[in-house]
Amino acid sequence: MLDPDIEVRTYFARHKNALVARGDFSELFAAWYLHRMDHHLSFALELEDIGRAALASITLHCASRPWKETCAWTVQFAHPRVNVFASGDNNTGTIVANLLTENLKPIEKGIFYSDVVENLKSPRRSVVDFKTDSFLKAVEIFYANSEQRAVRFFWHGEEDLVMISAQPDCDLEWLHSLDSAAIKRLDQDVELSLLERRQFRFECGCNHDRISNFILPIFKSQAEELFCGDQTISVACPRCGAKHILTRESLEAKIENSDQSR
Repeated sequence: MLDPDIEVRTYFARHKNALVARGDFSELFAAWYLHRMDHHLSFALELEDIGRAALASITLHCASRPWKETCAWTVQFAHPRVNVFASGDNNTGTIVANLLTENLKPIEKGIFYSDVVENLKSPRRSVVDFKTDSFLKAVEIFYANSEQRAVRFFWHGEEDLVMISAQPDCDLEWLHSLDSAAIKRLDQDVELSLLERRQFRFECGCNHDRISNFILPIFKSQAEELFCGDQTISVACPRCGAKHILTRESLEAKIENSDQSR
């Protein structure tokens, strides 16, 4: 039986002034796969690889961030044309991702949106353009332009991802010279001091009630257009793609209960 949690470890690379984060994502990927099977979501292999990179990279990113921070990335690729949503909540240790491929307008270059909420502070948004078909390269471009620091990603095996991000006074020549062979020798070549161990799991938190509340404003103003004469509609969660069946009767009951409680 799968353990729903994975462990991410962060280290400080002494004398290099860099943060190293790594984790084995096999169980997180398995949880995403089972979620997609449950909701009949399938993607081409190329897109599935993008989704796996999104899940792993945002998890490592969150592990390097403050405990009370929530981060969401919306990454629009020009080629292949896909919108990727990935989010991590350090308060709950949850990670979620979704790929959108239908009804997308063509774009000439990729756009990386990052939304961050820390504790009770106002949300912060960053927007960066990019030209690559690699999700990890897109994150590296985002770091360079928005975070104003370098970051590198390396697969250490098929399901083990390593992130190395520059800290003040980082040895940038060393960081940019790293390759897959250097990552395999990292424990021997660099003095690593363990900083933290954090637990993460794949979980969205969507349910029938939340999706109903999400769709209710549209139902109030465009009920006929929404249902097109049917009594039920299928609504996909924008965060994870899970499909929820809503009935016209249940939405009408929600409006009635809301009016009575005023």
